[in-house]
Amino acid sequence: MYSKILVPLDGSDVAECVLPHVEAIATKNDAVQATFLYVVSPLDMPMVDSEFKSRIESQATSAAEDYINRVIGKLEYKERANCEVILGKAADSILDYAQENKMDLIVMASHGLSGVGRWTRGSVTDKVLHESTVPILRIKATAPRSPFYKADEKMRVLVTLDGSEPAEAVLDHVQKLTGHFGTESTEVVLLRVCELFAEPHKHYPPPMPISWEEYLKHETERAKEICRTYLSEVEERLKKEGLEVRSEVPVGNPAETIVDYADKNSVNLIAMSTHGRTGISKLFLGSVANKVMRTSLAPVLLVRYSRS
Repeated sequence: MYSKILVPLDGSDVAECVLPHVEAIATKNDAVQATFLYVVSPLDMPMVDSEFKSRIESQATSAAEDYINRVIGKLEYKERANCEVILGKAADSILDYAQENKMDLIVMASHGLSGVGRWTRGSVTDKVLHESTVPILRIKATAPRSPFYKADEKMRVLVTLDGSEPAEAVLDHVQKLTGHFGTESTEVVLLRVCELFAEPHKHYPPPMPISWEEYLKHETERAKEICRTYLSEVEERLKKEGLEVRSEVPVGNPAETIVDYADKNSVNLIAMSTHGRTGISKLFLGSVANKVMRTSLAPVLLVRYSRS
């Protein structure tokens, strides 16, 4: 269960898009504690008098505290919410606070005060997403502002896998989520996008004379069967834990196929590891995880794989 949740805010309405989702988690269990964090940037003016600099930073800190406390005051779970204001660099402060305070989950918007510019290389959100060892629930700011979990509806969680141990790092967290909201309230869909495991031309021509189209179809079916066999094994493991699980093996470009499936099948949450078969490169822009986060309107639970 996610007991300690960190919610970075920056004073913008855009960043506050996370609030319905945090409420969905916090109101489901009385043990959840939410920390709302505001990072105040130091005054970067070397020629300014230190006393004046301190006064300006103190005023900014006080204003941030007032803002966070106003946000907390409107919450249904305000008794289990607290305010933290830190002077420092935004991304570094969020990462440090989450690690030092052993937070279970970070919930943050895809971009905040500066608008869509947050989704550029070097942005606050990007750095936190790439470097955090704490799982992150990323909420797209332009998505409809409704929580990913509603008490009167079954939550559909799409879990993306690619056959690797790193990709399976997300499974423990999916079990935490289903345990938090109740297995009877959650449907888990395991999805592995089918890709050919070797270029067909390396094995062509086949032993018997068939057309290129027939051969490509044969290779695709062979790859799909490998995917199905793998997912069925994972599915059985999760069913033994009491989860409602089914599997899907679509064919196509991984990121585009994941987003398309989520959009067309009323997926409430996408859960994925930061990298899978291709290793550490998944942490960088251009990866499947990043493409999904950039284009999907569904919230994304991102878990960073760490080899123990």
